[in-house]
Formats: sequence, C-alpha cells, structure tokens
Amino acid sequence: MAKISIRQIKDSLPPEKNLADSLWTRYILRPISIPVSWIFLRFDIRANTVSYFSGFLCIIAGFMFGWGIFSLAVFGAILFNIFAVLDCVDGNIARVTATTGPYGGWADALGGYVAYIAVLLSLGYAAGGNNASILGLTPEKVTWVLLGGISASANMLMRLAYQSYRNIAPEGIAGAKKTIGLEKILSENLGVTGVLMPALFVGLFLHILGYVLIFYTFFYTLGCILTLIKLIRKVEYASRKK
Repeated sequence: MAKISIRQIKDSLPPEKNLADSLWTRYILRPISIPVSWIFLRFDIRANTVSYFSGFLCIIAGFMFGWGIFSLAVFGAILFNIFAVLDCVDGNIARVTATTGPYGGWADALGGYVAYIAVLLSLGYAAGGNNASILGLTPEKVTWVLLGGISASANMLMRLAYQSYRNIAPEGIAGAKKTIGLEKILSENLGVTGVLMPALFVGLFLHILGYVLIFYTFFYTLGCILTLIKLIRKVEYASRKK
C-alpha cells in the first residue's frame, strides 16, 4: 500500500459519489482527506481501523465539548472535525486498495452512529451553560441535554428504520432512482460531514449553541417523522401487493 500515489487516491473516487457528497465534504473535507489517506497508507493502516478510531475519537471529543470549559470545548470541536476528515479517509483507503464491502460499510456506519450520538448529546450539555463538573445537571441543563437526546434518538431511529427497510427491499430503494433526491442533499449538507461540524465552532464563539441544537432537534425530529411515514406507506403497499 505504500506505493499508492495521491493521484490514485483521487482517481478512486467515483463521480457519482463526489456528486452525492455535501458541499462541505466536496470542497473542504475531501481535499484534506487525500493527503491524510496517503500518509495512512504509508503506514499500512486499514480502512476499518480508521473507522474504529474515528468513532473512539468522537467519544473523547464529546466529553471535551460538553465539559463546560471553553478551551476544552474548542479542542473537542476540532476533534469532531478531524472525525469528519477521517470519515472520508476510510472510504478513500477502502476504494484505492479494493477492500470495499459490507464489513467495511458496517464499520463506517458504526463510526457515523457514534459521531451523531456524541455530537448531539455533548451539544445539549454544552448548550445548558458552563459547568466544570460533568455531573452538574441543573434543571436547565437537563432540558438542553434532553433536547440533545431527542435529536440523537430521532436521527438514529430514522437511519436504522431506513437501513432495515433496505435490508428487505434493497432494489426498491437503491435500484430505481439514479438522481440525488432532496432528502439526500439535506442529510449530507446538514449532517456530520456537512455544516454541523463548522456550526459547532460558530455556536461556541458566538454563544448560540442553544440555537444550533434547537435547529437540529427540529430538523431530525421532522425528518424522522416524515421518513417513518414514507417507509410505512411503502411497507403497507408492498404487503398488499403480496
């Protein structure tokens, strides 16, 4: 793997994958991930290893971001954004080394699930105000943590319901549509590899983390409800046909 060039890493990205990426990924994260991938390949680091490490990094970042100390929160936000880069790196490595497959997809998804939970829960804790004790849950802070939990739960439920449906009807979702739908565009551009990552810095420095959290709680809750309604209708229609 040490002989793989940066050009080969760039060329391994399918055009359709590039188009499906968020603008933040396409113009910021992906260009940064190319040389990082090259360095990892020089040390013979596998794609799955990167995925597992990125998930662990998010757990550390979550504690730092939610601790209540501004300098630690900034460092936590940096680690979250490093995760976003690594989320591109594991795919780069898998494609250029021809090691893509369901197991790699599972490891990548695991890292993403950990990231969403860590980001949204720590965002809720941080939005509740500064408190040096991680267990210092005042009534106000409990409310914000609850909002973080609601947004994380709604996001996970939406994704797991969608994935479960794909497991029983993969052709019904993946095979029919060749264009990128509005749902995919919104999910990518507003998610952990979209504007959510820089929004952490904006919220910290402008002291508007609460507004960031309220937006994502509304966004993921509404998205979850609409997705479940859509999938239920598909399942009921398929059941009646049989």
